[in-house]
Amino acid sequence: MRRGMICAAQPESTEAGALVMRAGGNAVDGAIACALTAGVVDPMMTGIAGFGSGQIYLPAKGVHEFIDFHGKTPAAARPDMWAHLIEGETRDGFGFVLKGRVNDLGYQSITVPGSLKAFHEAQTAYGALPWAQVVQPAIDWAERGWLVTPHVGYWWAIEEQLGRVANPERLRLSRSGRALYCRPDGSPKRVGDTVRNPELAETLRKIAKGGADAFYRGELAERIAEDMRRHGGLLSAEDLASYRTSHRPPLWGTFRDWRLATNHPPGGGLMLLEMLTILEQFDLKALEHNSAAYLRIVSEVMKRAVADKEAHVGDPAFVEVPVERLLSKHYAKAVAAEIRAGRRIRIDRVGLDEPKDTTHVAVIDRDGNAVTMTHTLGMPSGVITDGLGFMYNGAMSVFDPRPGARARWPRARAASVPSARPWCSEPRDCAPPSGRRAAPRSPSA
Repeated sequence: MRRGMICAAQPESTEAGALVMRAGGNAVDGAIACALTAGVVDPMMTGIAGFGSGQIYLPAKGVHEFIDFHGKTPAAARPDMWAHLIEGETRDGFGFVLKGRVNDLGYQSITVPGSLKAFHEAQTAYGALPWAQVVQPAIDWAERGWLVTPHVGYWWAIEEQLGRVANPERLRLSRSGRALYCRPDGSPKRVGDTVRNPELAETLRKIAKGGADAFYRGELAERIAEDMRRHGGLLSAEDLASYRTSHRPPLWGTFRDWRLATNHPPGGGLMLLEMLTILEQFDLKALEHNSAAYLRIVSEVMKRAVADKEAHVGDPAFVEVPVERLLSKHYAKAVAAEIRAGRRIRIDRVGLDEPKDTTHVAVIDRDGNAVTMTHTLGMPSGVITDGLGFMYNGAMSVFDPRPGARARWPRARAASVPSARPWCSEPRDCAPPSGRRAAPRSPSA
């Protein structure tokens, strides 16, 4: 493979993507191989039981679409089920703290995962290689093992989570987690330690053979559902079988002479385009870069976009999002005039020590095909079903547990089922309880 590029968070996953592309794969094959391997070598950050959003551009085929695969609220969730447990919000404002941390750790913290569904749909529709060949690098890494890298070791060891459960506690929650990722004393494995996960390798072999149906409807779905039933989880076989991704054209915007394609709400693309539309009203080149005047303008524009996101942006299935108004030149000029007049707004929920980590992959191949995708577990649940080897997302922690709050994010099924609220500055779009939800605290990827 020449004149192509892969950019990702883990060297092993980047290598997997490159290997697949050298074998004749295109950008889609490379991105999916990369994402699947990332779930093996960075298992608390991402995996097949996660969620996210991805953009696919295949100019020769006339394809340009977004696939949104947000985690969704299990149908068993109820608007008032956690109302009596509320202690407050996390210190960065990107989630809620409940007694017993039931929304943040363990079986009730899991939303319906979308990652594997999206990976399989994208690769089988637009990839150049057989699905099994794209899955194989992830199988190989799980089987032969990998070494804990500095960033993985750093992430596993984090204790301070702004009110959330510490990562070492997530890592050792399950029997499999303790055996795979912890030392004999229960502490997380450290840089240079080896991790082998033959159970995950076997799970991936089943997925290589049976595709996404093996996970959402087949043997794996049965084992997942049984584990959830035994441990009081909300996720069910029906939730898995009914899960659907969303495929749609990009949301377009402009910045001076550039056209920009990004994701629709509930993703964070609208927020990005709004900021650029307002910044277009200022001659930033005339200001010294990072001068006081420059930083004042940029920070005020960013705050305005955050305020609009919290007031207006949510799941379009349940919230009318004023996309055209927020991206209009008229609105941008009005906001710019207020900033020039020295009017400031205050955003209270800013976590200066919030982790800036996320899992993203960007791939372009020799034909100009391109894929960019954020895929994550959010703050992981810590749950690993015995014998399956992968950790589930823990995105229920970002849902507003207060009954009557405005509905904001995707949900699994009927209107009586709570919707979701993405939580982070990562990708972490998801979905859970409280029939009506408060606005999300930060953009999705």
